[in-house]
Amino acid sequence: MAGDKIVCPFCDRSFDLDQVEVADLFHDRLDLAARLGTVWRIANEYLDCFRTVPGGRINLKKRVRHLKAVCRLWEHAEFEYDGKRFRTNKPEIRRAMTTVCEAEKSGFTNHNYLKKCLLDTAQRISTEGLTAKEESGIEAGRRAKVAEKAEKNEGIMTAQEFMKVKGLRSLTETLQRKEQSAEREA
Repeated sequence: MAGDKIVCPFCDRSFDLDQVEVADLFHDRLDLAARLGTVWRIANEYLDCFRTVPGGRINLKKRVRHLKAVCRLWEHAEFEYDGKRFRTNKPEIRRAMTTVCEAEKSGFTNHNYLKKCLLDTAQRISTEGLTAKEESGIEAGRRAKVAEKAEKNEGIMTAQEFMKVKGLRSLTETLQRKEQSAEREA
């Protein structure tokens, strides 16, 4: 309840519980400032975009909540936008926050404008947490291993291994390709 008073068991002073909550919020804010490090100033300036009117105040709870989101973005360099996950890097996050601050907009309710600024350079990642480039690299490595194994077996490989090496979905697809090439030659 707002306005509840408690008494300190050591000094018998009474104080409001809201004061305790505000003190905790300030400690959280200091912790977030330490975690953000050199980007703290621009992150704090970025939070001004959440003011309902330019020059207005932002509730401390709201400021800490948005700082936590910025801190998560900064530490993990990943974000979700439009149901898709993206990966970026710290210099790009700093650049995007600077871009948003220079736009001098206010009344933000979420971080989507910042995320839109990050989309230009971000890489989409799959549910496994890999970018398309990383997934294709893994697939190429897997195919190379299968081909190497086939060479060790002196050309003996299963139908499935053959399909993986050739990037085929079925043997009928292979036969159809051979028929089409034979028809073209004839």
